[in-house]
Amino acid sequence: MTLDASSSTGVRFDEEGDWIVRRFVSPADLQLEPEEYVARHAHALGAFSFHSYRFSDPGLGTWVRRVGEPLASQEEVERCRERFLSPDELAAARRQETEDL
Repeated sequence: MTLDASSSTGVRFDEEGDWIVRRFVSPADLQLEPEEYVARHAHALGAFSFHSYRFSDPGLGTWVRRVGEPLASQEEVERCRERFLSPDELAAARRQETEDL
C-alpha cells in the first residue's frame, strides 16, 4: 500500500476505507457512539490508522475519524472509559491493557 506523496495529511487513496472498516468492525459496534467503541476496544486496537483512509460513506468516515481522535491520547481513552464503562468493565479494560503489554 502506498501513500499519496502529494498529500500532506497522509490520506490513503489506493484503498477504500469503507471495505476495510466493515471487515474489521462489527455492524453492532458501528452502532455504538465512537467514544463508546473506544472505551470498549482501545486495548485491542493497537496502531489505529483507519481514519487516514478515504470513505465513500460520509457517515462511516465521520464515525471512524471520531474513533481515531481520542485514541491519540491515553487521557482521552480513560475519559471515554469512565463515561461508558461500569466499574467492573473499567477494571477489566485496564487489566487487559496491561496484559497486552
